Amino acid sequence: MSNRLQSTILLMENRKKQMKDIPRIWFRKKATLIFALDIDKDGILSYEDAMTVVDRIIKSANLKGAASDNIIQFFRKFMTGYDQANPGIYEKTWEVQLLEVWSTLNSEVVSERLKALHGKLFQTLDFNSDGFIHFSEYIHWWKALGLDPSLARLQFDYMDTDHDGRITEKEFVDAALDYEYNCDNDTKNRFYGPLVDF
Repeated sequence: MSNRLQSTILLMENRKKQMKDIPRIWFRKKATLIFALDIDKDGILSYEDAMTVVDRIIKSANLKGAASDNIIQFFRKFMTGYDQANPGIYEKTWEVQLLEVWSTLNSEVVSERLKALHGKLFQTLDFNSDGFIHFSEYIHWWKALGLDPSLARLQFDYMDTDHDGRITEKEFVDAALDYEYNCDNDTKNRFYGPLVDF
């Protein structure tokens, strides 16, 4: 057996072991996120996928001016920044991306970045800049990900913890962080849609 083949086999065995160490619910949630954003379904979350989501949101919500510009700038900045922080990440398969995310998840720096990222995403999806996301705004995000619109209300209501019919930035960010960190098998949080199963 060649050295290259042995190295490949060892790498694959190591990945299998690493994946077994990841809580199944977390793995399912992150796979759901990646599959939702992997618009062309090639197994790689890419800049092009993100820009397709942007285009879908803009068209679905009929955004113009600042609201349209905010969506474009948010996703451009996120995707290029993520690539700069993780060189070559968009060429890696979703399994490798998951392992890399899992290995850094408990970092305080990563936690703060996730909080800031989702705060900015909230501001971007608050199309009318009134400080709230209403269901009429939220549904465009859900549709852009290609998710079943009939399930959007369940997630919206999950995030709307005070049941006032609108989501605050705190509610949105709390739900996003819960999605990132909560490994409870009974969680009802479906931030990126119904969980994929393996």
